[in-house]
Amino acid sequence: MMEKVPKKEKLSFALAGLGQNMIYNFSSAYIIIFYTDFLKLLPTAVGTLMLVARMWDAINDPIMGSIVDKTSTRFGKLRPYLLAVPIPMIVFTILTFVAVDLSYGMRLFYAYSTYIIWGMIYTVSDVPYWGLSAVMSNDPKERLNIISLARIFSNIGLAIAIVVPPIIIAAYDGAQLGYTVGAIIMSVIGGTLFFLAFFNTKERVISTSTNQSMIKNLTLIKQNKPLLTLQISRVLGSMRMGLAAAGTYFAKYNLNDELYFSLLGGILIVSMIGAITITPLLSKRFSKKQLYQYSLLLGVIAHVSMFLLGYDNLVVLFGLLFFAGVSMGINDVIMYSMVTDSIDYLQKQTSFRLEGVSFSFHTFTTKLQTAIAAFVIGVVLQQFGFVENVSQSDSSLFGIFILLSLLPAISSLLSMIPMFAYSLDESQLQ
Repeated sequence: MMEKVPKKEKLSFALAGLGQNMIYNFSSAYIIIFYTDFLKLLPTAVGTLMLVARMWDAINDPIMGSIVDKTSTRFGKLRPYLLAVPIPMIVFTILTFVAVDLSYGMRLFYAYSTYIIWGMIYTVSDVPYWGLSAVMSNDPKERLNIISLARIFSNIGLAIAIVVPPIIIAAYDGAQLGYTVGAIIMSVIGGTLFFLAFFNTKERVISTSTNQSMIKNLTLIKQNKPLLTLQISRVLGSMRMGLAAAGTYFAKYNLNDELYFSLLGGILIVSMIGAITITPLLSKRFSKKQLYQYSLLLGVIAHVSMFLLGYDNLVVLFGLLFFAGVSMGINDVIMYSMVTDSIDYLQKQTSFRLEGVSFSFHTFTTKLQTAIAAFVIGVVLQQFGFVENVSQSDSSLFGIFILLSLLPAISSLLSMIPMFAYSLDESQLQ
């Protein structure tokens, strides 16, 4: 029997996602510019830091997933971690936005240590959180509704993390303290909301914890071709994850007003939320694969048009960003729903249900996307002659603009290619 999930539980799960995304997206959007402009690190050094952190994630993410799949407590296999993680998440989010007054080498060491620990804490939050969406109900349609609501609230969290901090930063005249205060506000509110994922949810799809080794679990994941195909697609689409970070530079230097980032981000998020809202309706007409591909094609069109038309006319620019947001919103919901489908697929193929390892793979890909985008941003900024906190050359301004336009277009196109081989549909899970 497919048990219905109460509205209060769906709302609590969604609010937890809002809180988590306030924290994650604040860090994603502002950490690069904080490192270059206030910690005074070279752009290429920042990009390298992101890649090194992701190389470590390649080890610790599957370890976390395997630990989750071995967990068995009276609270379930996923929820205990959601109780443990909020306070450490708050502390290390704040620490990453402290501009220590040390030598260059020690500043770099401080950035490496705090950011890598922050990333590990995020893994402990994200793997069980999204794994929980797969065990709150065994009804695929109910799960899609849970995920859709969670993604709407997650993007509200993204909106808060993009729209509110520029106002806080402006209140401190763009100084370093504004970023630290922003980190405190975002992390305390976000971490508090994340506790709801533990206190107001229930694990209904019960699978016995596996005593298999991590290596064995990873071997099983190799049999999950739908999941592997999806994650390859996401890696190729990494520059779509760089829009927020690129937008901070674009607003500050191309538009000469950091507050424009609030407008830019607000338009992007409103369109994403609108798209997420209608995605369950679209899923009645189109398959998940079709929606995934169509959303990427829309992204290609929007970003290519942006590059060709430039940014002299801000109305046109923001209109194209709206369609880019629609592209990302549809893709966002469908992607998470496809991951839960892949968990069902693997269970049907092998009899093992590996929410932890499956979502650890997904979490690693999310962080790898951010790292690749950060690395590319760092390389492009340095190659085009970026110098922090001064008026930029025409070359530097062009480099910043292609981070917002041409590179996401290319990335969206590349992301479509692996999905032509994706063959899983819901009828195979019946």
